[in-house]
Amino acid sequence: MKKIQIISASNCNNCELLYNVVSTIVKSKNIPAEVEKIVDIRELAKYKTMKTPVLVVDGKVKHVGTPIPAPQTIEELITQD
Repeated sequence: MKKIQIISASNCNNCELLYNVVSTIVKSKNIPAEVEKIVDIRELAKYKTMKTPVLVVDGKVKHVGTPIPAPQTIEELITQD
């Protein structure tokens, strides 16, 4: 099972959008994954960025900041190794 994390800032509309798109893709495609949204500035520092949102799949950063990729691109990011 994949572990997908959305590292977010508080009151971040783009972070919420990315979380919702990722959650929808995981459910609609039956991707075995746990999706978690994390609002903690220490997590941003851990990945050496201050931009949000950060998409992390199995500990690897797949996307940082805006604009949010298209849903098809997000699906590729979360399903590739």
